Amino acid sequence: MAKPTRDEGRSLPAPDTIRKIISQDDPETLVKSAEDIGKALAFQATSSQIRNIFGTARQIELRWENDALGAYRDAVLLRPKISYMAKRERGRGMADLEAVLIPALEEVSKGTGDEDRRKRYKRFVELFEAIVAYHKKHGGN
Repeated sequence: MAKPTRDEGRSLPAPDTIRKIISQDDPETLVKSAEDIGKALAFQATSSQIRNIFGTARQIELRWENDALGAYRDAVLLRPKISYMAKRERGRGMADLEAVLIPALEEVSKGTGDEDRRKRYKRFVELFEAIVAYHKKHGGN
């Protein structure tokens, strides 16, 4: 289900797992993966670092119904923003989060049509929200 990252011994979801969550709408996989990720990030990234990106992701989701094309464009452009933040922040936490969120956003882009991309993006936000919750549960500050 997950492959080890570098030397830390932690696991991040494999591309297969991300595909199941975003494209195939598998909520059990979403919850399990989010807990693993949140736990791994608990002492690697701060809540404010994570919430900074999450807030932007949530705003895009809220705009989707009224401006699907603009919201989709912003969702695609979220990828370089996440990469920039991961590079700018010290430590592995944001890089690990980037390693999960970028493939998830790429799965959103594989959607066929506005409605499919909207549903996939909603699943992306659900995954991200669950990561934030488990980060807090496992001691993230």
